[in-house]
Amino acid sequence: MEVTIQHIAEKLGLSVSTVSRALNGSYGVHPKTIARVQEAAQSLGYVPNLGAKQLVTRKSNLVGVFMPEMEKESIREFDDIFATLRKALRLYQKEILIFSVPFTEYKPNSLTEWVRMRNLEGCVFMPPFAKNHPLIKEAVKLQVPSVNLGSAVGPRCSLVASDDREGGKIAAAYLIGQGHRRIGYITGPPDVSICEERYKGFSEIFLTETGTLHDSAQLEYGDFGGESGAVAVLKLLARAPELTAVCCANDLMAMGAVMELARKGISVPQDISVMGYDGAFFTAYNNPPLTTVRHQYERMGTLAAEMLLEVMNGGAGRTLKLVPELICRESVNANQISTN
Repeated sequence: MEVTIQHIAEKLGLSVSTVSRALNGSYGVHPKTIARVQEAAQSLGYVPNLGAKQLVTRKSNLVGVFMPEMEKESIREFDDIFATLRKALRLYQKEILIFSVPFTEYKPNSLTEWVRMRNLEGCVFMPPFAKNHPLIKEAVKLQVPSVNLGSAVGPRCSLVASDDREGGKIAAAYLIGQGHRRIGYITGPPDVSICEERYKGFSEIFLTETGTLHDSAQLEYGDFGGESGAVAVLKLLARAPELTAVCCANDLMAMGAVMELARKGISVPQDISVMGYDGAFFTAYNNPPLTTVRHQYERMGTLAAEMLLEVMNGGAGRTLKLVPELICRESVNANQISTN
């Protein structure tokens, strides 16, 4: 006997319309109800007719997830976001198509072609795609329902992101609280907004807590790769050998700095403390384990899915920023040297 929606409704004591809406991942049905219906459908062996469903609803139920192809070494932040994003979208019966996009060589109008050829209902843009990237500019102009995890927001584009300025403040407050005043800072490329925000937050707290501006001689640039962190830390120490700590704008540069310091016989954290940013899972296995500022990856993935459904169902684009968290490990020591 073929299992129908009626059978599921009778099993759960729900109306047929509620079961139908839950199976279609309709916006406005409580996630717990959707989960109950999906579990019952699976236990009864219900198999939807997807072809008929698409003909009736004229929906593909496809969401494009756009991931950047980086030319240089980088941390794939979207790996930590993707699992919860996929789980949340599947709860609403949305399937994912992954698009790998060259970050620096985007071909104009590619997004328009992808949306129309694949009949995408919505798009999710992973970091570091930001508002000034041509892919995001095209998405805002096209007004395809979307969520950006970088910096863009528009009438049909919501933003869910980590609050980088607050993260910079967290890093500075922790290092200063550990007694450090002579702190080097390794930032990323100058044209990347998250670098600017993280350093602004760091500088604000440095000024508030020490009464002095952060010395520009104690600032060095990298490219987010580990090797650039290795080069930058040596430049900093050549200019300011009195540094007791180095704060980095991402984990790879911090790990590169730790590696290079070890090569030079400089011990972390006994001789100098090093702090990262991003909270990549593998930083726990660095030697020493890296103190870092971690994004709320899991919440970002779930919220990205929920905010996309809002826009897909007629809601206006909005912004939500999450404050990252401090992860204290063994790469930072309290500074016992007087700073007077």
